[in-house]
Amino acid sequence: MKITEITARVEHIKPQTAAQAYAGAESLTFLRCRVTTDDGLAGDGVSGRFLADQVAHLLNGGIADTLKGENALDIEAITAQLARKFNPRQSTGVFVSALSALDLALWDIKGKALAQPVARLIGGARAAVPAYATVGLPAYTEAELVAACTHALAEGYVGAKILVGAGRGIAEDAQRVHAVRTAIGDAPLMLDANCAYTVAEAKRLAARVADCDIAFFEEPLRGNDIPSLAELRRATRIPLASGQMIQSVSWFRDVLAAGALDILQPNAAFCGGITAMLRILALAEAHGVPVTGAGGFESANLPAMAGHAHGGMLEVHGAHVAIKARFAVHPEFRDGKLHVPDVPGLGFSLKD
Repeated sequence: MKITEITARVEHIKPQTAAQAYAGAESLTFLRCRVTTDDGLAGDGVSGRFLADQVAHLLNGGIADTLKGENALDIEAITAQLARKFNPRQSTGVFVSALSALDLALWDIKGKALAQPVARLIGGARAAVPAYATVGLPAYTEAELVAACTHALAEGYVGAKILVGAGRGIAEDAQRVHAVRTAIGDAPLMLDANCAYTVAEAKRLAARVADCDIAFFEEPLRGNDIPSLAELRRATRIPLASGQMIQSVSWFRDVLAAGALDILQPNAAFCGGITAMLRILALAEAHGVPVTGAGGFESANLPAMAGHAHGGMLEVHGAHVAIKARFAVHPEFRDGKLHVPDVPGLGFSLKD
């Protein structure tokens, strides 16, 4: 099953509403990678907006040239070969984003070649994974924020997540959090700062919302600095979560060893694909730390989170509505869960 072609292209999608472009002009940019083999199989992978043009250039050029003629099922050998050639000093960025999309496509091929869902090849731990909704986008007024969260819960999502630290002051963000908590009752409520705060700022916000029963506080600190996360964790009872954009398995090892997080959040579209996800899930399991999806691309993460016994719930991101429209087939959301499609491969496909 020899690789005959690797192609990657970047798509820039117009948000369905202005409020969904919360991270700027590139928030709905994504990369898609396709690997084809001489047996007529094709696999699809995805990655996100960061340095997307450079990632596509690497996939279409050096990686495609290197892997032409290699066996698409030799995923471990391919990973090691590419790391030696393109990442000898263990940097991240473009290389790991490219590897993430490529690895997903290779697992898609493996599932199709063996006529099995990838989730089953990984272990088939569960047929569906609980899903929460990130709908509290920064451009919403307080009333719109409350309405979005209550609507998501009415649709069956197991919890709602809102963005903080995105241009409003700490006092206003805290007021918005209290308004949502009052509206949704005891339903799980999460916060996401997208690495906006210093330790002191994060402590202030955590203190102001300490009575809101926050399920977790995601990416609270700039740079995901491990000692700072450990300091914040000692200072608050709110569980801390992070990892959605981290591209180093070693960072996950180190953050676990430091006891700096309550929840890990690896994302297959960024961390190195399914192959890296499985290593991170094993590390988290060994440390007794739960894993919860974040960063969108839930269809790419579903096989690992459903297949591995230590997988947890997944995020469905409100800012990805327009990206989801580019999928021809996508896992079904029903009864509060994303269900693993009973089809060979990853279980999603993209429109041409």
